[in-house]
Amino acid sequence: MSLSRQQITLLGIFALFLGPVILVMLMRSSWWQYQPAGMKNQGYLVQPPVHLPLESAQEFGDKWLILYTLDQNCDQACIDHITSLRQIHRATGRKGKHLGIVLLNDTGLDSRSRSEIESIYPDFQILIETSGSAGAVLDAINTDMMTDTGDSNQVHTYILDPRLNIILAYGANSDPSDIHKDIKMLLKWSEQETS
Repeated sequence: MSLSRQQITLLGIFALFLGPVILVMLMRSSWWQYQPAGMKNQGYLVQPPVHLPLESAQEFGDKWLILYTLDQNCDQACIDHITSLRQIHRATGRKGKHLGIVLLNDTGLDSRSRSEIESIYPDFQILIETSGSAGAVLDAINTDMMTDTGDSNQVHTYILDPRLNIILAYGANSDPSDIHKDIKMLLKWSEQETS
């Protein structure tokens, strides 16, 4: 028994519309156990995200931010880390326009440190926050991270979303490539959402 051309067309239409429904039903069944791959972040996930009260928030627009906390005197380890942040910003390529690098200090920088930082990368935004509210939020995240992970390293680097919510934190000895992987993924996802 051979099928006519019209019967084959009708079977094709049924398969086209019912095939995806059957596939979804199979995927939701208990024997399939489909789990979509999730993001494996490299930094400490701040959960729930914590808003960082910055006095000069309007300067950043709708950018993702990498925030690095500075001491009054930026030693060689500090300079090395800042140099790696410059490299991360450059490595984002055309997506770099959606990323800002903020260096936060609560006591003021000495003139030598400021001029050395500005010579590394003029695109850094150096903020002096003296209100103490930003420092209190960062100290709380630092304490949470050390408690949860058992890591005794102070947190110096954070990733903030465009609404200034801290979502990821990194210890002082964290690998800059981990920060780059996370920010690259976040920029890619945010670009997909806006398009």
